[in-house]
Amino acid sequence: MQRWSRRNMYAALDDVLEVLSPKAYAAAKDFARKVHEDEKRREGRPRLFTMRLDAFAARVQAVANEGSDDALIVELFQELDDRGEATGLGLSAFKALLRGAHRRGLLTLRAWQAKDGVKTPAMQVSAVDHEGMKLHLVCRTAAPLPIPWGRPALPLPPARAAATGA
Repeated sequence: MQRWSRRNMYAALDDVLEVLSPKAYAAAKDFARKVHEDEKRREGRPRLFTMRLDAFAARVQAVANEGSDDALIVELFQELDDRGEATGLGLSAFKALLRGAHRRGLLTLRAWQAKDGVKTPAMQVSAVDHEGMKLHLVCRTAAPLPIPWGRPALPLPPARAAATGA
């Protein structure tokens, strides 16, 4: 196909489109639109399910560090899904990856405690069972990860008016 001229390639694509039923054509067009929207939403970030476990844990940790508190697992999943990074990954698979990262010491999860506040339905959905414990939160690291684009530039000092003698 790479050796074909553009004219031959477009002719072959036209032949394929003519053979498709209107329903199949509409479904293919809808799928292409969804893929395009997904690519825009992800902004070039890799999908979580394509990453190695250590890279997955680092990405989850980075998103958890964006907040001021430890992150509820279900809210983290929803945030990553909104960013397009969890496309093709369900909540149960996300929890399994979290459990694996926690087991290997790549990510720290902790149980919900009474001081954390009222139990909510989101907390029940968020629970991950690991070694007889129900874990709900991804712990922030003590020092947040560095800003990927670097520190902001120092502000410029105000310009002084040049003294001119007249």
